[in-house]
Amino acid sequence: MLSKTAASGKGQSGDLPDDLLRHVVSFLPAADALQTCVLDTGWRDHWRRTTSLPLIFDQSSFPSSERFKQLVNLFIHLRGDSPLDKCKIVGCLDDDDDERTYTNTMLLIQYALKCQVKELLLSVATEEDDDNDVEYDPLVLDVPLISQHLKILHLKRVDLKRSTLNFSRCSVLEELEMQDCYIDARRISSKSLKRLCITDFCSFPTKFHIRIFTPGLISLQLDNFDGLTPSLEYMPSLETAYVWLHNSCYDSCHSNRQNCEYEDCSCRAYPVDEGVLLHGLSNAVSLELVGDAYLELFIYRWDLECCPIFDKLKTLSLNEWFTTIDLLCILQHSPVLEVLTLQLGSTEKFVRATGAEEKIEQSFVCSHLRLSTLNVERWMREFTKF
Repeated sequence: MLSKTAASGKGQSGDLPDDLLRHVVSFLPAADALQTCVLDTGWRDHWRRTTSLPLIFDQSSFPSSERFKQLVNLFIHLRGDSPLDKCKIVGCLDDDDDERTYTNTMLLIQYALKCQVKELLLSVATEEDDDNDVEYDPLVLDVPLISQHLKILHLKRVDLKRSTLNFSRCSVLEELEMQDCYIDARRISSKSLKRLCITDFCSFPTKFHIRIFTPGLISLQLDNFDGLTPSLEYMPSLETAYVWLHNSCYDSCHSNRQNCEYEDCSCRAYPVDEGVLLHGLSNAVSLELVGDAYLELFIYRWDLECCPIFDKLKTLSLNEWFTTIDLLCILQHSPVLEVLTLQLGSTEKFVRATGAEEKIEQSFVCSHLRLSTLNVERWMREFTKF
């Protein structure tokens, strides 16, 4: 905390430019930044005009929900509507009774949007139990965000309901990152979005494939999630994409065929006519597809049966999920592929076809391809016998 002498301009900080002083204030926690108002009228102006604010609260700092409410109201009242470039909000529960809510945190979110914030980082405070496990109550968002200025949105430990994921009223939103979020919606949609990152144990619905409609997307990262794999709609501007289907993904089938004998199997949610992932990824220039080779994950393989054409793909990286037939299908439909990286461990699975009747109907040449592989010598020897 700055001393009163420095704040009043009698120390060395009094000689600093206003922009630098405001930059200093931007690093102060909300409660400390608010206290600068009482030091000097000049500093009150610096605090109001700073364009970056960390609004970080936790239960230990605000054990009384009434005190937290008072601080939020005072903060909003004193600062006014001065524009914000960046705002980080780590929310705090209002109380400890059975109805645990984030009412005052929601006031801060609405306030940041009112101040035309360009980058909003939103999460909730956590605590550790006796076993050092992290505990928290997720913040529930069930209404759409409205902003003509928000460009970057990072969400962590947030429950996202239905219309919240319709970003049509955030017309300039370009980057969306979701970490450890519970996503309960039919669709994620934004025409302006350019970068989308969904990671760190996000949860998707288990009864249907949520659809992602982001026609302007340039970069996609989708990994480390549970539930059914999202269904990607057409992305004509896509350049780079990384997808990892691992053991928390629900898209597995012991029979490895569509409409198997088990009525509750996730294969019954698969959209047979259009696939799930690869059609939406077909315009990527650089693509990495990772899957757990020890699970019967069918998304990649069944999507390939729809014959997507990767006519812009130049760099492709695959791990152990595919078979020889799968790889041949991808190569046949990637006419400008230059770099292929195969990240392989065991090679036993790759030298067999996915079915006895499968075959490549005609020969093809990958004229642009140079092969870059890891641990692939044995596989290449077997491949030449196929």
